[in-house]
Amino acid sequence: MNKKLQKVLDEIEKTETKIAQWQEHLKMLLVQKKQLEDTEILKSIRSMHLESRELLQVLEKLQKGEFQLTGNRYENPRKSDFSEKEETKEETNGEREI
Repeated sequence: MNKKLQKVLDEIEKTETKIAQWQEHLKMLLVQKKQLEDTEILKSIRSMHLESRELLQVLEKLQKGEFQLTGNRYENPRKSDFSEKEETKEETNGEREI
């Protein structure tokens, strides 16, 4: 076989091997990125110090797309969004449900 052709074929084989290695490396980095993002999401949610029912309401709003992001900030649906509902419960029952 022609030496130039053999050299090109060898170079192609090396390049394909390197591409496969880099693709595997990229997969690992993407998994690591997702894990770190998930950790940040958990930290953010926990830092809101919500009660169980409030947390469920926030998560429900997130899933429905009702949680507004404005620039780098979010509209916090904490107590203000839930207090009216809780106040109504308190007025009717005289107690807060748990």
